[in-house]
Amino acid sequence: MVRKETEHAEQLKRMYTADNGRIQGKGPWAKLAFFWFILFLSYKCTRRCKYCYAFNQVGDENQMEMDDKTFARLLEWIPEVWRANNIKVNAISFLGGEPLLRTDRIKQLMDAVYQNTDGMPGNVYTNGDLVDSVNWNDLEDIQWFSINITDIRIPELSRRMKIIAERSNTKGQTITATLDDENLARALDIARFGIENGYRLRFYRNLFRGVDEEYKTRLLKKYHELCDLFEKYVVKGYNVHTTFLLDTLIPTWDDEPSPYLCGKSIATVYPDGSIGPCLRNQSFKTGTIFDPDPMSKLQCSTFQYDLGQPDVPEDCKSCEARAACQGGCPFDKLLLTGNRSGKSVVCQIHKEIIPRLRNLEKIKNERKCKTV
Repeated sequence: MVRKETEHAEQLKRMYTADNGRIQGKGPWAKLAFFWFILFLSYKCTRRCKYCYAFNQVGDENQMEMDDKTFARLLEWIPEVWRANNIKVNAISFLGGEPLLRTDRIKQLMDAVYQNTDGMPGNVYTNGDLVDSVNWNDLEDIQWFSINITDIRIPELSRRMKIIAERSNTKGQTITATLDDENLARALDIARFGIENGYRLRFYRNLFRGVDEEYKTRLLKKYHELCDLFEKYVVKGYNVHTTFLLDTLIPTWDDEPSPYLCGKSIATVYPDGSIGPCLRNQSFKTGTIFDPDPMSKLQCSTFQYDLGQPDVPEDCKSCEARAACQGGCPFDKLLLTGNRSGKSVVCQIHKEIIPRLRNLEKIKNERKCKTV
């Protein structure tokens, strides 16, 4: 068992409290990471899920694993970008493929972050297939784990999450479920398990069902059923986290500036060393980690998820859900319609669900006031 307070964890405590002049969120968003390093070090995986972003877009012909030269450059590149971005809270996330296939590289990267920056919380997105065999000492600086339930049964998910809790230094675990037909049918059971055991939840629609109206109708119905369930749990005193609960929404954001960092402050790195502005678009690249002036390579208006973009309709700018929706994800629109202009491809879902998620927060806050 790891279970120790690492030097990196102590560094993060200092980073959150330090007044170092770097940019950070205001008020309740002060600890929100405003810059994300999203690392796809490998496309190798223990599974082949039909809804996987990587395999739906890049296929088997791409470089499957980062070579040693590129990885060595990445160890230098992340601190270089951190120094240039002037943002206080950065985060580093390991995706794939299955990142637990190469925990040695996770450790090397977290060591480089510890030695050459003010620190970053580490996140691993895993299917959990390898929790019985990994070297947990390699993962001692990972604070957050997100476990994709894929098609496994809930008792097996529970077993895997208990192992992670016992053997890692995690501060929290999130259950992620992409709502293919199987997970759409059992979404309420997944939610009950997650909430009752103190886990966060993230439900994602199956993007590759496209604009299938029958699927969207079922999805909206299920989202309402989930919100009904969440309200009952909140009333009982359970803590239901609404940020990223359904798709990529931040429902409580009520400022006009967009909270979404796409095309601005996201550095997605792929196994061949190329970089891009969107964690879900695996084929659009703007440069490589070997290029000079890395920050300029990460700026891309095409993927900026922002009401201020000129091709967002005027209707969106007066919609009550505008701060959280921001006109919809541009990647969704590009993939499903061929054009980033226009309303969100799930406009009606956002109009109905964002107010419900905000109401959940209102109920939570009212309960807090009554107990103070």
